[in-house]
Amino acid sequence: MPRDSLGVAISQDVSWVIALRGQIYAASDADQNDRVTGQTSFANTTPTFILHNPSNSAKLCFPFFFQIVQTGSVAGGDIFVEVEARGTSAYSSGGTSEGVSNLFFGAPSAYSNPTNSCLLYSGATAGAGAGRKMGHFTLAPDVSPAEGVINVPEWSAPTGLIIGPGASLGVYTYAASTGPTWDWHFVWAEIPVQAFS
Repeated sequence: MPRDSLGVAISQDVSWVIALRGQIYAASDADQNDRVTGQTSFANTTPTFILHNPSNSAKLCFPFFFQIVQTGSVAGGDIFVEVEARGTSAYSSGGTSEGVSNLFFGAPSAYSNPTNSCLLYSGATAGAGAGRKMGHFTLAPDVSPAEGVINVPEWSAPTGLIIGPGASLGVYTYAASTGPTWDWHFVWAEIPVQAFS
């Protein structure tokens, strides 16, 4: 079994290897009670969330999954969620750069614990354009699970999806008249480009 520099056995599961290297990150609301509201119609310039890999990052971003949960005010109609990857970043300007943490919490000092290069924005402006759809949900507007309505869409990345430097993953959410409101979190890995050269 392979071992790290401290002699600790490393799992053959690649996700644990990159976790021990401090290469997995999560974004969520930094102060635990802010919510993000989607739009009242689709426009490719108004995504609800953008996972943005800056062109100078020298990292490859591997999205793992995200979860968004209906909360707060009930949306004004059926909710549509579109997930789209773009080879040229959708991010243009503004929005809130959300809190990102390395998932190796309390890492011993002998381990490197790199900071993130990729950024997650909510409410940003995107440049016009289209990418490739990576997922779609249609949900009933409901913030209560009492009736058995599914109000927690969870998206997992398809195998092979990589967001390279200068690319992005956009999440668009919208419902008629009143946009949906979300609690949420995103998880991804970042691996230096040179690791594959």
